[in-house]
Amino acid sequence: MSVLRSTRQIPLSTTYYNAAGVTTSNAYEFVSSAGNTVGNYPPGYVQALTSLPSLTGKVLRDMGKTISAPVGDLSGAVGFFRQVQLLAPSSSSTGGVLGDANTPDSNADFYTFYMAVPVGGILAGTFLALSPIAGGQM
Repeated sequence: MSVLRSTRQIPLSTTYYNAAGVTTSNAYEFVSSAGNTVGNYPPGYVQALTSLPSLTGKVLRDMGKTISAPVGDLSGAVGFFRQVQLLAPSSSSTGGVLGDANTPDSNADFYTFYMAVPVGGILAGTFLALSPIAGGQM
């Protein structure tokens, strides 16, 4: 069996999504469980993001990771969430990256957070259809 058979290539044009419609009620931050030494992978849960800057001129970069986690607390409904990062392409001094460590908070450094996505027909949380800027599918 070829190694490439299980590898999925994601075209560059579909790794950036329109940020329109993102709000603190449909963007989530991952809160790791006590004793979780990795920090940004389960065990843990997702909760609504605490704050967002103005989204004018911003895009979402797909970070290539989908996690399964409960919503609200460890006993919440479990869903799938795709990690994205909010970028400002016109900000050349930072390569488009917004924020810093602990910005907007320690769970979403550098405006890296999660969006609910349906996987196998399962969806938890508020859904926001991520639409690629140049077409294609996620």
